[in-house]
Formats: sequence, C-alpha cells, structure tokens
Amino acid sequence: MAATVQHEAVPFVSKSGRTVTLRPCTPDDAPFIAAMYQCLSRDTLYMRYCSCSPAITGESEAARLCSADPEHRAVVLALCGGEVVGIGELGRVEGETAEIALLVRDDCQGDGMGTALALHMIGVARVMGVARIQAYTLPDNHAVRRIASKLPYTVAYERSRGELLVTVDISRPVVMHS
Repeated sequence: MAATVQHEAVPFVSKSGRTVTLRPCTPDDAPFIAAMYQCLSRDTLYMRYCSCSPAITGESEAARLCSADPEHRAVVLALCGGEVVGIGELGRVEGETAEIALLVRDDCQGDGMGTALALHMIGVARVMGVARIQAYTLPDNHAVRRIASKLPYTVAYERSRGELLVTVDISRPVVMHS
C-alpha cells in the first residue's frame, strides 16, 4: 500500500508540557523546515547526517522533504507554537523494508518528541505494508539507541563500516512482561 494513505494530525503533550502536533508535511511547509535548520547545532546535524557537509542546508532539505514522492516516502512534522521542532522521514528501501530518519530541534531534544515521532512513523510504515524499519546512524548516537529501547518491537544492532545499522521488526509487537 502506498504512503499516500491520509492520516490525521495527532496532538500530544511532551514531557515538559509542550503541546505538539504531528502531521504530514506539505509543500507549504518549506519555509518552516528551513527555519528549523537554522536552529540546529553542528552536533545535531552531524548525528542526523553522519557528516557536516556544507551541501546540507535548510533550503535544500526543505525542498527535498516537501517534494517527496508519496508513493515511496512519508514525511511527518512535529509542530509546536507554529514552528517545526521535529521531522520524521520514512522511505521504502525494498520489499517490506523502509529506512527511517528522525531530527529534533536542539532545544526540544530529550522531551519525548523523537520517541513520539518514531512511534507515529511506525504507524505510517505499517499502513504502507512495511515490516521492518532501519536507521543508519553513528555508533555514538545515544538518542537513537534510547528511542529504539523504548519501542515495543524486536530491535537488532549491526556495526558496519563505522556506522550502526538499527533494524526494528514492526511486524508484531513484543509482549512486555513486568
């Protein structure tokens, strides 16, 4: 099934009490995405892209995200107070596997937005018929590890060429025992 399945905006309250809305990205969001990139530190960009390439700009990423092919890619924004504070991106790699990428503005990190985006993107992935999501990250990206550890699914880690591949089997939740 294609990612063009429409989903509603979903509000949630962050750990600090901020009201955040998760909703699909539209072409009109480009200036708001570009503005978010102006608020990102070099460390945040490095953790997201495994590089600090000058080719990665707010404008180029806004154009790429806002023109994503909805048959193969889903982009969800986290908005708070009219500003983009997080981005979730999901792109089909092959078959039932999709790659996920999350980005949260520096001043909103540690507030539950990454976890909320991940869970929302998993819901979108399942509607798309995806059974596994993967994220390529740096081995020292502890935020990705924390988010993965909170998910009610089987998670596998594999190191390869200086990166860490995190694979989450979302085909069925793991039964949690207390």
